[in-house]
Amino acid sequence: MCWRMTDSMLSLVMSERRHDSTLQVTLPEFVVRILQRRAKDRELSVSAVIEESILDGIMLDEVGRMAERSPDFARIAKAWIRSEVAKEQGGG
Repeated sequence: MCWRMTDSMLSLVMSERRHDSTLQVTLPEFVVRILQRRAKDRELSVSAVIEESILDGIMLDEVGRMAERSPDFARIAKAWIRSEVAKEQGGG
């Protein structure tokens, strides 16, 4: 099953932290509880669990197409990737 969110369910607030944005999403209570359990089981934040799930669904070719169309998108995506690589290498 694929969950689809409408514009009315989303509120985007830009954050100054890293290369992230804050996205407020309304979800069914049972979904929130599942996410909380997954986060607890994996010793992660709920945000990290959601981020992993979303990133798993984004294909590199889609990122490439968007980067070709928008230099701003390309800059943002590259900055985020660099920050993630630095984190994995212990520098971030």
